[in-house]
Amino acid sequence: MTADDVLHDDLGARQNPRSMYAALVRGDLSGTDALAASQQMLQILMDSMATAVFWKDTNSAYLGCNKVFARFAGVDPEVLIGMSDRDMPWADHPEFPADWFLNWDKAVIERGEAELGILEQLRSAKGEFRWLKTNKVPLRDLDGEIIGVLGTFEDVTEHRHAEEELQRTLGELDDRVRQRTQELVQSNQSLRREVEDRMRLQAEEHQQRAYAEALRDTASATANTLDVDEVVEEVVAGVQRLVSNDLVALVLADLDELKLARVLVGFGYDADPEDVRIDELPIIKEVRATGNACILDDPPSGLGSPGSVLGVPMKTADQTVGYLFVESSTPGFFTSRHSERLVAVAALAGAAISNARLAGRVSEIAAAEERQRVARELHDAVNQSLWAAALTAESLVAELPEDLSSAHHKAGRLGALTRGALAEMRSLLLELRPAELPEVPLNELIEHLLSAFEARRAVKVEVDLVPVELGETMHLAFYRIAQEAIGNAQRHSNASTLQVRLSLEPSPTLVVADDGIGFDLDAIAPGHFGMRFMRDRAEVAGLRFSVESELSVGTTITVWSES
Repeated sequence: MTADDVLHDDLGARQNPRSMYAALVRGDLSGTDALAASQQMLQILMDSMATAVFWKDTNSAYLGCNKVFARFAGVDPEVLIGMSDRDMPWADHPEFPADWFLNWDKAVIERGEAELGILEQLRSAKGEFRWLKTNKVPLRDLDGEIIGVLGTFEDVTEHRHAEEELQRTLGELDDRVRQRTQELVQSNQSLRREVEDRMRLQAEEHQQRAYAEALRDTASATANTLDVDEVVEEVVAGVQRLVSNDLVALVLADLDELKLARVLVGFGYDADPEDVRIDELPIIKEVRATGNACILDDPPSGLGSPGSVLGVPMKTADQTVGYLFVESSTPGFFTSRHSERLVAVAALAGAAISNARLAGRVSEIAAAEERQRVARELHDAVNQSLWAAALTAESLVAELPEDLSSAHHKAGRLGALTRGALAEMRSLLLELRPAELPEVPLNELIEHLLSAFEARRAVKVEVDLVPVELGETMHLAFYRIAQEAIGNAQRHSNASTLQVRLSLEPSPTLVVADDGIGFDLDAIAPGHFGMRFMRDRAEVAGLRFSVESELSVGTTITVWSES
């Protein structure tokens, strides 16, 4: 008879367990009868326990259980034999599926150590979800070999629910404490605001007396400058003196685009202007819609958390140049008196800002016109003279006999210098008309630079320039870096050869290399900003930049686009 036969064959002892136990104690049984009796008594003992007990083989197949486990699983102990957790009611639990239990069995068998207090949820045969605390220990034979797993579990659902209820109660208590604390904080803040409001009301009388003087000072300060930023500062300072507030803000309007130019926040007022869209503020919408001063009490939003907001437009003639508005944490704080004062400041501010902007535009137009005038004069006079000089020099070279080597050389040098001057003149004319730079092909711009370089220095120039199509930003960056690199080579390198390459492979790339004295990259003298200028130009345009230099060998500057 096998062990399984003994396990499931009760030899009739289930009908008379007392007589079987008595016979076992007396020693009247032996062999398989004694084993069956022992097995039966063990089963009776397990069935009398309030804790569920089960045991499995090394493949996690059930070998037996007590009645508590059988009722929970909804199967008879005899039927359970050979089944696994995949056959149990909890097999398809979303969080604790069958593999959860099989993995714990595997861990106990492989490590040979007990796993105690495993918290898991099972669905019983009745369809109830119950929380269990499970213990699993390795099951060994007489030789100490692991032959399976012995497990017990107890239902801790009520305990779990009690813990959750306790946590909920503690959470509610914490919420009440926080709410009470918040109420106390709000009461303190309200008390502080009340004190500040009383102090503010006392200051109102003093402000009324100083109103005319403050308005005069603001008018004088804004009239004495044509700088927009300085005007804005003076206006905000004037509002602070004339209108009591927790926050004052000045918004500039340019082609219907609004910009928060200045905001000044009072002590204790919570404001975060960085996260606010100016055109979405209720006070701005209201002032733009009416074109007049507006007071909003309890607005839905502001730069801070206002109880009252006052806003006015800043106008000159029929044009709105911006908006002024002030916030107070006190509901209903602003009155028509505040509105009159703010309107007066806004009138001064509108005129001053308009004048400052006009002066700036006039300066820009004057500068542009002057550049155009100089460019025309250079083109019409100097450029034509240089062109004539270049033609004369070339004719002289052609007419002079070659045996007059000195005169022939000087005439050739004169022609080279004149051509270089023409190239420099072309570059200068482009600098005077910067808007035209993107329209000239990059290779032509670099050729102008190199022509001027060759005229000034007896240096061999090796050129390989291919046409490259770039966006305006990269086009200008390549040109400016080439300009700086060639200028550095002229001023500092003492080179005999200069190589300049503009290629498309593998991407648009510019290389400027000389065989001059080189320099130590770690020992650039203070005040020399050429390398930083080129590197910054490349970074802003999204280009890559590198410089290699070795003393007595030369310098190579490379700039390229990764796209």
